[in-house]
Amino acid sequence: MDNQTLIRLLTSVRPTNLSILDLTTELTRPDGTLDMDGAAARQHEVELACAQAAGYAASTRRLTKALQWKLSPRLR
Repeated sequence: MDNQTLIRLLTSVRPTNLSILDLTTELTRPDGTLDMDGAAARQHEVELACAQAAGYAASTRRLTKALQWKLSPRLR
């Protein structure tokens, strides 16, 4: 992998505020359980937050694999 590819991967994973974190906080009851009725009422919002988190996770996985490959010792 060349450095330009690595740079593209690095810049593709931008800092973000994942909606799922705020949404989980809002939908968690004081006893720690999830408000399933509240989640159902906000189903579209939950789906969008899950898609955002999945996309971010995929980007970070690609970057992690690229960095591991780039930094791993090479057999010569």
